[in-house]
Amino acid sequence: MYFYRYLFPIFLGMIFNGHAQNLLEKENIVPANAADAEKIYVQLSGNTYSTIETIWFKAIVVNAFNNTPTTKSGILHVELIDLLDQRIVDNKLLKINSGIADSFFQLHSNYREGKYIIRAYTEWNKNFGTDFIFSTPINIYQFQLKENKPNPIRDVVFTKDLSENKFTISSKVFPLELDSLHKGKSMVYLNWEGGTDSIEVKHKKNLGTLIEYNVPLDAQIINYQLNTQNKKFIKSVVLDEEYGSLSFFPEGGSLVNGLESNVGFKYLDYRGKGAKVEGIVMDEEENKIISFESNALGMGKVALQPKAGKTYYGVLQTKYGNTFKYALPKAKTEGTVLNISNTKSYRNLFFRAKSKKPDSVFVKVFHKGKDILFLKSKLKRGRFAYRIMNEQLPHGVIRVTVYDKNYKPINERHFFNSLPNENLKVSIKIDKQEYKLRDSVVVSIGTQKNNTPIPASVSVMAIDSAYFSETNVSRSSIISYFLLESDIRGEIENPFYYFQNYKHLSDLDDLMLTQGWSNYKYDEPKKAKYIQAEKGLELTGTVGGVQRVKKRKKLKNNTYTINMVSFSDPIQAYTQEIDSTGYFKFALNESYGNGMKFVIQPADLRNKSDFFKVNIKRRKIPEIAYELDKVIVPVDSIIEKRVVEKMKENIRLDPFLLPNTIALNEVVVSDYELTPKRTEMKELHGLPDVVIDNNELIKNKKNWTGQLYQWLLFNYPEELEVIRVGPGGGFQIARVHGAGFTYVVVDGIPVDIDNYDIIGNIPLEAIKSAEILRTASTANRYCLEVFNSPCISPPEFPAILALYTYSGKGLFGAFPKKTSLLKDTAPQYSPKREFYAPEYTNPSSIDWSAPDLRTLLHWQPNISTNKDGTADITFFNGDTTGKMIVICEGITVDGSVGYSEITYEIVE
Repeated sequence: MYFYRYLFPIFLGMIFNGHAQNLLEKENIVPANAADAEKIYVQLSGNTYSTIETIWFKAIVVNAFNNTPTTKSGILHVELIDLLDQRIVDNKLLKINSGIADSFFQLHSNYREGKYIIRAYTEWNKNFGTDFIFSTPINIYQFQLKENKPNPIRDVVFTKDLSENKFTISSKVFPLELDSLHKGKSMVYLNWEGGTDSIEVKHKKNLGTLIEYNVPLDAQIINYQLNTQNKKFIKSVVLDEEYGSLSFFPEGGSLVNGLESNVGFKYLDYRGKGAKVEGIVMDEEENKIISFESNALGMGKVALQPKAGKTYYGVLQTKYGNTFKYALPKAKTEGTVLNISNTKSYRNLFFRAKSKKPDSVFVKVFHKGKDILFLKSKLKRGRFAYRIMNEQLPHGVIRVTVYDKNYKPINERHFFNSLPNENLKVSIKIDKQEYKLRDSVVVSIGTQKNNTPIPASVSVMAIDSAYFSETNVSRSSIISYFLLESDIRGEIENPFYYFQNYKHLSDLDDLMLTQGWSNYKYDEPKKAKYIQAEKGLELTGTVGGVQRVKKRKKLKNNTYTINMVSFSDPIQAYTQEIDSTGYFKFALNESYGNGMKFVIQPADLRNKSDFFKVNIKRRKIPEIAYELDKVIVPVDSIIEKRVVEKMKENIRLDPFLLPNTIALNEVVVSDYELTPKRTEMKELHGLPDVVIDNNELIKNKKNWTGQLYQWLLFNYPEELEVIRVGPGGGFQIARVHGAGFTYVVVDGIPVDIDNYDIIGNIPLEAIKSAEILRTASTANRYCLEVFNSPCISPPEFPAILALYTYSGKGLFGAFPKKTSLLKDTAPQYSPKREFYAPEYTNPSSIDWSAPDLRTLLHWQPNISTNKDGTADITFFNGDTTGKMIVICEGITVDGSVGYSEITYEIVE
């Protein structure tokens, strides 16, 4: 039962004492800066994955003001970010077609278990800070039986010392259980909100190392990170499960002496998540004022008529009997109060003032920064009331601001105006409600608006219902994102909940009271935009020296051109005149790959090469700076339990899903020829762990993998990663998984760090073999040669990438003869991949001995319904019984969005 009550029933005689002007203005000018932005919604195939799965996603990019598919940007950047290391582990460059793009991230066993972020943005959105950079968390689990997973940090004991206001924490660390190849010392990093530290751990064979540490008493969670030579391990420990915070938000902004107000409240537990609470409001003399109870997300409202000078508290009692008090904002002696109440068809605005000189007020109603209603009224006995029909307001978040006679804001309130008929109606029908294993499922999709068929772009996903709901506890939908999340700053917990049915709208109003009041994105005026939208693939830069040359009288009227040749298939040649500042831009043809090699040079150089230098402009990657509390909060135990159960069942049915499992009929052969250079490396560092000869390099070469690092990235992601370092997009380096640094040795010669930027460009044809030494403690012998200075602190856990070329002359011998051309890599769209699922069209040919354990049965991100608003698709079930859910999301060219879902049963 809820104890709060809604305030201020508005009498008909009071309703119309305001005078409306310019209702729903039609002007095209929108003063808010954010109205020019692009919103990006990324629909994922889930929020929880194991390392043998693929993350499938669809991205929708729209104009922020009206949600229509963008025509401004043509390129979308999507990144998978490791939250612990704050680094990009994979990225996609996607072409936007009619506001739509789709792609995937392929996971593998070398991804550490933990929390990651998927981030998406356009270049244009960099003009608006981080407000319109899409970001959503996911969890990745190692695909491994829980009993086989290492637990190298255990026996954690903590004691509370109230006299010194601290926790004392002790634990045992077993580095070899995490990394059997580890040698030497390891590091344990401790993180908590507001602090961080590290401890060096000395190696002990079978004995754990005891570590002790003190942290402040207000630390709720401590996170351990163990770094060994080859691996990382994290573990979070909750120190105070009773910790929580209760905040109060007076409607309109302030409490005023003697004026009754609605006060929103929000409770967050030690994880920073909302939780259901019950409590009372009491005054400083411990007199009970009113009881309150929150919803499941920790929010609600109470009615309070405060007295100035008094202190009021929200009081909660835990299940252990401990009592916590949280102060409410102080009431002002004089001031104003704004209340907005809701019915199905209209909103009531009620304003009251308590001051010596009641006067007139102005009221403005905004939507996404645009003025849609202006009111002016004289106060009567310090009061003002007005009724607005919901249909007169736009669909979505509305802001109401009250100004005094000097046009100074004195009250503000946000609410969500729900107009369900403005949404796209998506219907899903299936041919039956119950299916057998591996049956075909026929799905018919319909899209309508205002009962009229309309074409739309829709996505369809079919997935195990129980698994999806249990591992995606807090999720978004296309409706919740475009109408709510993208307009409000900060994280909204379980936003999908508010749009599941009409009954949740009262909870949505509580959300707007507690979170929307100060976090609306359309709060800044127009600004100049300095970053241009990317329309397509392009290469830009400057030619240094042009301005210097043009200062000479005899050369000032000369024109200069620049030539570029891209090594695509087919080869493309480009020519362009350089402007007076030396700037150039090439619009590149559409191509797909992991970067396209090119050469570029100013034309007609003659003997003037000293005058000119070509500089390629590098794209700046937005800063990666996520809050520590997103990393250290423990994984939801319910989600973890469900994932572990699913893994265990899948491994039982198909043991070969486990990594490093070799079938009985599989033969592994090692044939390593010891040449003089290989013999020298073997004596220094031992035999390599991985050997890739030229035959394999050439056999698996694709159009976009003609250079070394591109090839390694696509063919050996389980061994190493290829990342960009340095400013302005930097250059690519290869890093063996688990290594602190990877030395590159070509023909026995270590490569100078200043030349690491060209290693990845070595053509495959020049390489006789590429070899990886995962753990090479002797590799730091190269430290002085590589870094050109004595190594006081050599890299921890080094690895080696050893390359042997046909020329045998080291790095520069692997390239063709040096020319005056600049060589570099131009951007390409990321390669596409179709979602694969078996088709059991011929029952007689089905191999029932091979289990089909798919959780995600179907993923089709871009289906277009026809002019009649219809489309049909077919997919096949797997071998998992139980309830399946089909989810469909859609958007039209006019920006209407819709969501629908349907379930069916699979039986044996």
